Amino acid sequence: MLPSANGEPNVVLIRGGRSHYLHHPEQPSREAELFVAGFKEVVPQAHVIFFGVGLGYHIREFLSRHPNTSFSIIEPDATVMNIFLQHLNEHDWLADQMVEEVMVGPISGETLGIMRRLIDRVSGVLVVPWLPYRSIFAGELKKFNEMLGKMVSYKKNKMAVNHAYEKKWALNSMHNFPFILCSSDFLHIGSEQIEGKPVLIVSAGPSLNDEIQHLRHIRENNLAYLFTVGSAVNTLVEHGIHPHGTFSYDPSDYNVNVLQKVVDKRIDSIPLIFGSTVGKHTLDDYPGRIMHIIISQDELSMHILRTPEGHKPTIINDAPSVAVIALQCMIQMKADPIVLVGQNLAYRDEQYYAEGITHAQGVPASADLPRVQGVHGQQVVTRQSFIKMKTEMEFYISTAKGTEFINTTREGAAIKGASFQNLEEIIWTRLKDPIEDSWLQTSSNSEYDLLYLRSRIEEHQRAEEVFQAIMEQIHHALLDIKHKLSLKQFNMLNVSFGQFDDLFAALLGNCFFKMYVLPRHRMRYEFLYSKMDAIQSSRNPLIRGEQILLYFGDFIWKCQQDYREIKSEIHEFHRSIHT
Repeated sequence: MLPSANGEPNVVLIRGGRSHYLHHPEQPSREAELFVAGFKEVVPQAHVIFFGVGLGYHIREFLSRHPNTSFSIIEPDATVMNIFLQHLNEHDWLADQMVEEVMVGPISGETLGIMRRLIDRVSGVLVVPWLPYRSIFAGELKKFNEMLGKMVSYKKNKMAVNHAYEKKWALNSMHNFPFILCSSDFLHIGSEQIEGKPVLIVSAGPSLNDEIQHLRHIRENNLAYLFTVGSAVNTLVEHGIHPHGTFSYDPSDYNVNVLQKVVDKRIDSIPLIFGSTVGKHTLDDYPGRIMHIIISQDELSMHILRTPEGHKPTIINDAPSVAVIALQCMIQMKADPIVLVGQNLAYRDEQYYAEGITHAQGVPASADLPRVQGVHGQQVVTRQSFIKMKTEMEFYISTAKGTEFINTTREGAAIKGASFQNLEEIIWTRLKDPIEDSWLQTSSNSEYDLLYLRSRIEEHQRAEEVFQAIMEQIHHALLDIKHKLSLKQFNMLNVSFGQFDDLFAALLGNCFFKMYVLPRHRMRYEFLYSKMDAIQSSRNPLIRGEQILLYFGDFIWKCQQDYREIKSEIHEFHRSIHT
């Protein structure tokens, strides 16, 4: 530590034989004022992450101008943090209720975990690197930014998916439930049959066209299980090849178009393995046998289904691609080897669909698209959505120890953990004995505990009455807070806050709300959750009351409106279970 020219304390950091002032040698406070003045607008909802503490001049100035901003700090040098803490005033900003996380030292796995939880809680991020740290800790800052960028990108993708499908998942679960009760659990019925057997997962990439005759040979001689995913079934049907089964899971209403050729031709020899949240009209007219898998977004089925032995159904994680769904299933069923066909995950001659796909036009390749390594060592043009699918595939492959994965996709993206091999070579060297597939054509109903199911539905019906009463009480509690705010009765608000907190906790614990209403408002709840701690710990009753009315009030109102819209469908679902 050294004094600055004006007497204010300063810190000199010696790194790599060079001395670095962490603040201006003459006027540290003035430097901080000018720095913070450059932030013209700070979004109130943004969470600020200060990279580099020094002696905190810039942080103190920032918080004096933006007092209601929640923040975290990361100091890559533990010695600097130690000096800062020794000279910290006990009433200074580090003891402020708005501080979320304090991270010290090099970027590590612990930092990663803290940041992941932080990003889940907040609705926006502003990173503020202190000026000298941009050069002194350039490597650490770059690593931190890359880590943060990936987390934010993941959350944005997750939010986009939730925004698009949160309401469909919940309704599809109810609509598809009778089909679940009248079909077999694919993972349960097929595990013994598929374990240790070769399985082909056939996708609709452009290289699928190269493998038609090889797939025909495999299917006619029953040399391996052949499952299509998504649109690939159309290409095979066009060439007269009927796979052992086809997977479908997309929750959109348009998913029915993927199977239109099978439906139009009334082909009843291709079993459909459907995800429980699949688009609600996908199953209505399907001519063949159906089998189900329970998808992680289907909270209803997870809650009300169990076997007579008391076991919950096995859950398959929702994924960005039906190929990843099928891959999880085959890993769960211990297929070996698992062979990927037509899984290009990249463009080939500006195409990314095989021939015979009639429902999708595709997106033209362009010069600004990213590139990844291909199976032949070359660079291939891809898209961010393909990279996401590839990353998830590689993750599940990495978890399956002892299973062999082979990628036969010519001119496709390399998939880590899956060696490249031509399908023709696999036929002659690996596929020796025919598999037994009669179980796929033997119809049977699911074996779930119907008495348990009915008891759960009756519990939900009772909980609905409680839910209605809680919503009415919350409505009155919000009006009470609004009334006291308007009369400036701030000293009486703490009692109202306590009553409201108890009612909201009761709402979150209500099983009807958790099963039917909350899943349709995931994004709104995540946003509310990001505000919750700051609102509940606020010492200013005026600010706390206004924020409760703004954030909680909006959430409750939207839930109430949505409940009125779907109430009749829920009641119809309950009636269908009883009958």
